[in-house]
Amino acid sequence: MSDPLFLGDELISSQHLIGATKWEKVSGEEIVSHHQSRAAHQRFEDVRRKEVAVKGHGHGTVTTFYKKIEGQWKWAGIKTKVIWNEFDFEHVFRGTAGKEE
Repeated sequence: MSDPLFLGDELISSQHLIGATKWEKVSGEEIVSHHQSRAAHQRFEDVRRKEVAVKGHGHGTVTTFYKKIEGQWKWAGIKTKVIWNEFDFEHVFRGTAGKEE
């Protein structure tokens, strides 16, 4: 995610909000969390970050998987599902980062 072609791009600003959270205990060693998400993104014209060149916001769900390993809970994976985007999301990032194939 910190790739310079994605969220690591110095011209990108983002804010990720989650809500409607539900936690599911699958077993004594496994938990799954489900969240609604809204991720707002802006690409600025230059490093001064004064003028926004393009913005795009994604709406969807995030499922996060946790496993207990040697007595400690560890992040085991993430699955995102984009339901819809607003504005020009497809023009915010450079390269193929964040785009469907």
